[in-house]
Amino acid sequence: MYIDILFMVNIVMNSIILWLTAWGAGVSYKSWRILLAAILGGVYVVSGIWPEFVVVHYAPVKLLVSCLIVFTAFGFKSIRTHLLLVGIFYIISFILGGAIVGWLYFWQNSSYIQMSELRMNMISLGSLAAGSLVGIVLILIVMRRIISRMLRANNFYPIKIDYADRQVELVSILDTGNSLYTVMGRKPVIVVERSKIETILSDLTVSFLKENEAELWLTHLDQCLDHDWLSRIQVIPYQAIGSTNMLIGFRPDKLTVITKSGEITTTEVVVAIYNGHLSSDGAYTALLNPLIINNAIRNEEVGVCA
Repeated sequence: MYIDILFMVNIVMNSIILWLTAWGAGVSYKSWRILLAAILGGVYVVSGIWPEFVVVHYAPVKLLVSCLIVFTAFGFKSIRTHLLLVGIFYIISFILGGAIVGWLYFWQNSSYIQMSELRMNMISLGSLAAGSLVGIVLILIVMRRIISRMLRANNFYPIKIDYADRQVELVSILDTGNSLYTVMGRKPVIVVERSKIETILSDLTVSFLKENEAELWLTHLDQCLDHDWLSRIQVIPYQAIGSTNMLIGFRPDKLTVITKSGEITTTEVVVAIYNGHLSSDGAYTALLNPLIINNAIRNEEVGVCA
């Protein structure tokens, strides 16, 4: 393959990888920066033709060049974001590279590939384009889902709910779309699966919840014989598609949210009971109201200012 063709192919491939990196990470980008970074990557690859530049193709230097390419394409936002972008850049590069090799393996006539004999001059532009297309499709289908799950994991918070001298520990997810609060007192509401919250409720309350359909909990409250629990009941209205519905909740003794910077404890909260599963894969069983985290942050800021 001639140097000029190798250079142009690398610019195209680098541009695709960088665009997919931006897409996968959900960050904004400028086309001219993507192109400039792709050219930088092309120059780096072409430099490997000359023996004098062999030192710049050692693994540590490759990592530094990758960081420089990502920096050129997206600028510097934070160390964490930059490392995330570099990681996604490598994942996408490996997927595309594997797809190209896999495409060659799929269409070869022999029963195996001798990797020591695989060289760029053996890869036609057609095979390169076809393999890249397969890789792009795989990334568009799979990659965004994987990255989404990785980012979602940062919003998981272990919580503890105390009620009637009992405690249950759950994994919650910070639900930015959850703006539920009580009509009386405007307390933030967290939503918990019924099967998980039952462990701290009395047998009378559990029997009531199981024997009645969720839609009838509110209208059949007179059938519940746990008067202590009834004294803590709160009704929470919420908007569903085309209608307004009601959730039934209760005031716990205490809610503790475990964060990386410490624990947040509050009694000004209501636990709404959801008769179903909040997560299809069971990764979390409660929806955490962001007001609880935000109120704790504001209280810390007020304390510092005071």
